[in-house]
Amino acid sequence: MEEKQNIGYYSIIPSTILYNKNLKANQKILYAVITSLSNKERYCFASNKYLAEKLNARANTVSGWITDLRRKNFIQVELIRNDKQEIIQRRIYINDIPYNFYKEYPYTINKEECILQKSKENNIMNNNIKTHTLSKIQYQDRVFLYDYEYENLIEKYGQVKTDKCVEELSLYKKSKDVDYSSDYDTIKRWVIDRVEEREKHKGKENKVRKANFEQRNYENMSEEFWNSFYEN
Repeated sequence: MEEKQNIGYYSIIPSTILYNKNLKANQKILYAVITSLSNKERYCFASNKYLAEKLNARANTVSGWITDLRRKNFIQVELIRNDKQEIIQRRIYINDIPYNFYKEYPYTINKEECILQKSKENNIMNNNIKTHTLSKIQYQDRVFLYDYEYENLIEKYGQVKTDKCVEELSLYKKSKDVDYSSDYDTIKRWVIDRVEEREKHKGKENKVRKANFEQRNYENMSEEFWNSFYEN
C-alpha cells in the first residue's frame, strides 16, 4: 500500500521511556514519533524507510530499534497479510496501557488502572507480534480485489474508469471462462488499455456522428437553389 500518514502536532515520551537506561536516545525519539503517527488511527503504519527519513537514520537501524522496543514490550507489532500470506502492511501499537485506555495524555494512574495494566501485561504475547489475514472482496460477477487494491485503482484511474475496468474484466472472464491469480495486476496490465481505447474510439464516433447531423446554413441560398432543392 502507498504510505500516507501525517505526523501529529504532539509527540509523547512517558517517563517509563524517558528515564529508561536500557534504551538509546534515538529509540526514545522513535517511540515519540510512533505516538505522534498513532494519533488518528491509534496505530502507526509507517515503513522503516519513512521513519528513517524522519529521524535521519538508516532503515535497517530503525528496524533494530523497533525490534528492541517490541522485545521490551513498549510496542506491539501487527502484520497484515493477504490470502497469499504476503505482508501488505505493518501496524505498530503503543503498549503503554494508560495511553491506550485514555487515548490521550496527560493521565493519572489510580488503583483500577494499575490492575488493568498488570492484567494487560500478563496477556501480551511473548514476541509481541500479531498477524491478520485480509480476504478479497467480490466486485461484479468474476472480479475479486482486496479493498486496498480497489482504492489504489480509484486513486490512479478515478472511480468511473475503475468501475469500467472491473466490468470489462468481469465480462471477459465470463465469456472466456478464465481466471487470473491477480485481477488487480490484470487490470493494470491490459484491461485499462482496452477501456481507454474504447473510450477513445467512442469519442471519435461521436465526433463523426455530430458532423453528419450538423445542419447547413440555408439563409443566403438563391431562389435557383431552392427551386432545384424542391425538384429533387
